Amino acid sequence: MENIKTMDTHCHLQHNWFDEDRDSVIAEARKRMHFIIESGARPDWNRGAISLSEKHKGFIYATAGLHPMDAQKASASDFEKEIDFIRESKDKIIGVGEVGLDYHWEKDEKIRALQRERFSRFISLADEIKKPLVIHSWDGEVDAVDILSREASGTVVMHCFSGKKDELLKALDLGFYISFSTQILASKNHRRLAKFTPLERMLLETDAPYLGPNREKNMPWNTLLAAEKIAVVKEVEVCDVVKVALENAKKVFGI
Repeated sequence: MENIKTMDTHCHLQHNWFDEDRDSVIAEARKRMHFIIESGARPDWNRGAISLSEKHKGFIYATAGLHPMDAQKASASDFEKEIDFIRESKDKIIGVGEVGLDYHWEKDEKIRALQRERFSRFISLADEIKKPLVIHSWDGEVDAVDILSREASGTVVMHCFSGKKDELLKALDLGFYISFSTQILASKNHRRLAKFTPLERMLLETDAPYLGPNREKNMPWNTLLAAEKIAVVKEVEVCDVVKVALENAKKVFGI
């Protein structure tokens, strides 16, 4: 399987965990992969993703957004500044994200309401600058899909989607793409979701440095491990999973 070149539609090489080996990781990734998409999730990561994409044009691409926990913590003025930054950077990014809802870490309903309000702002921004949305929805899948069904008019990618089958089917019915990470190696729920997701709506990601297969620092090329597990679940060839996921990624992000 080593000769199958893959891609990673969602990782964080701008994370400080890569400070000591970032260049060597990217060099290795170039041998194994078609491209990498760096996902912004907070102000410094947005700028780091764009910086890496400019340094490695044609191989690394950037998205920019605020993780819901970062979005809720931002002051009103800082939030507006980041919205403006993303708008001004529209020609340097290929998506808005990751953005969304996180009910796993946030239990206060008043703050969840603020998350929803700011999520809506990002949906409007993505529509304005005509970029796909990359959605974080941990334990908030029901509300996230509902809000998107009413407000989103462009392409939507559900990053590391962990909802139930009914929520998955609704997302698929709305035309959303479902991104599967290396979580699928350990999670029965993710394998179940993969079973019900058509290949034509799948993307591959790692969320590196998170979600390492053995809890170690994850690497972008480990999307191949996810593809191998998906192939088993769907009883297809690994090369077909990677081929379709690659075509999907190019279509979604305009690569």
